[in-house]
Amino acid sequence: MEYGCTQQMGSPLRGRALEELQGFLAGAGLRYAPGIEYTALVRDQEERIIAAASLEGNVIKCVAVDPAHQGEGLTATVLTALRRQAMELGRRRLFLYTKPENRPQFTGLGFQEVARAEQAVLMEDRRGGFAAWAESIRSPAATGAAGAAVMNCNPMTLGHLYLVEQAAARCDFLYLLIVSEDRSAVPAGDRRAIVEQAVAHLPNVAVAGTGDYLISQATFPDYFLKDVRRSGEVWTGLDIAVFCRLARQLGITRRFVGSEPFCPVTSAYNRAMAAALPAQGIELVELPRLARDGTPISATAVRKLLCAGRWQELRGLVPEATFAYFADAENRSRFLRRAEGGSQKRE
Repeated sequence: MEYGCTQQMGSPLRGRALEELQGFLAGAGLRYAPGIEYTALVRDQEERIIAAASLEGNVIKCVAVDPAHQGEGLTATVLTALRRQAMELGRRRLFLYTKPENRPQFTGLGFQEVARAEQAVLMEDRRGGFAAWAESIRSPAATGAAGAAVMNCNPMTLGHLYLVEQAAARCDFLYLLIVSEDRSAVPAGDRRAIVEQAVAHLPNVAVAGTGDYLISQATFPDYFLKDVRRSGEVWTGLDIAVFCRLARQLGITRRFVGSEPFCPVTSAYNRAMAAALPAQGIELVELPRLARDGTPISATAVRKLLCAGRWQELRGLVPEATFAYFADAENRSRFLRRAEGGSQKRE
């Protein structure tokens, strides 16, 4: 680092320092990402920001260096500061999302490509991290034609269970991946536990989490995109690329989804998969949703009943495991706190 420069760490930056950072990032074609916890800066002798990088959870964001100071090792300086901070917090695996043209720069700093799409690349700082995660999902019981379904189950309904049963009947083995992000009204660990109980009668189904690799559109970092309106499209392409890599490693040849009459985002995602998966040797199977009185059963309807205090009316809409969970007053209270606090209202 050039003599006379100083380093600064903010957790996070506020006031004038934050305004300076936002202006610096804007000059680099980036936006400051809400939710940032820590920011590492390098300032020149006149206290102007010449390099920056930020951390949210285990994702590095908003990395930029003043063009006049590129080639001075400043990217490595700010990333080293963030890695040190992450280690102190017990975060031993870091990820970043960036433009494809930036891949060589981050490869030189120890990051490995996980997957890429036309406008985005996902990288991690651990060699073989993705492969190890995929192997942790592999079930020794998996034989024959393997399929997969990805669900949030917020909470699990009879509609979800119907889709799992139909998918399991259409392949020799089914990997059921439950979203690991803990941003839903029902906590991630509880969602997975409910699903495991509800599908215990299906011997050819293995339940696993999506880990840090398959994330939702709501948490996809789009600060580096020139046109934020295309965020959903870019996330879709990258998410499909990650899934295809997982499918190749586990021998998955079918992906099952439910028809989507309500959510345009999910409907668009299904269409994108229908267009992209066959070229990767994966068949997309769209299954009709289970309906009651002509209306598909949805987690949205279940959440509305819970928020209205009408949890006894869940029977006929949810598996016994879900009903038993909400029969507990403490679980209902936790759900209401998280729902009121803005947890994602995802299926």
